[in-house]
Amino acid sequence: MDAGAELLDLIAKVKNRDRAAFALLYDRTAAKLFGVTLRILSQRDLAEDALQECFVTVWERAGDYDAVRGSVMSWLVTIARHRAIDLLRRRTHRSDRPGQDEDALLAIAAGAIDRADRGAELDALWRCLKEIEAEPRRAVLLAYAYGLTHEELSRRLTAPIGTIKSWIRRSLERLKRCLDG
Repeated sequence: MDAGAELLDLIAKVKNRDRAAFALLYDRTAAKLFGVTLRILSQRDLAEDALQECFVTVWERAGDYDAVRGSVMSWLVTIARHRAIDLLRRRTHRSDRPGQDEDALLAIAAGAIDRADRGAELDALWRCLKEIEAEPRRAVLLAYAYGLTHEELSRRLTAPIGTIKSWIRRSLERLKRCLDG
């Protein structure tokens, strides 16, 4: 079976909620679709988020695929491209700019540190936080300094909840590695 026919078969099965077919569709197409999102967004973490959103859309809308309008791969590339462009637009239309009040947020986050160690601990934390991209850093600071939920962060930062969760998870992993190292 050629690649086009295989993808057509897989999308038909995904339409019927076949998880194994969805996994195989992902395996066959994710690398190319990631390349599409990465070219548009130029940042690996954002491209991964766009790819995730793309496959959520594919799962939810597989029944919308119409072979008359183009190949499965063309349909997938179009979805990936739109998810990446949407993410890019959300990032460029923010009224809340990164960096705003980060020192204040950091001071609140560091409030539990003993006075004697505050300077060194705060410097180490700030150094590690600066290694994280601006928007994920803001999400972490807002979550831990002000206790904002994922939903609140999503609204405030105008990013999908999945993106917020990814930002926080990845940022905390990076902070742990940096602070332990």
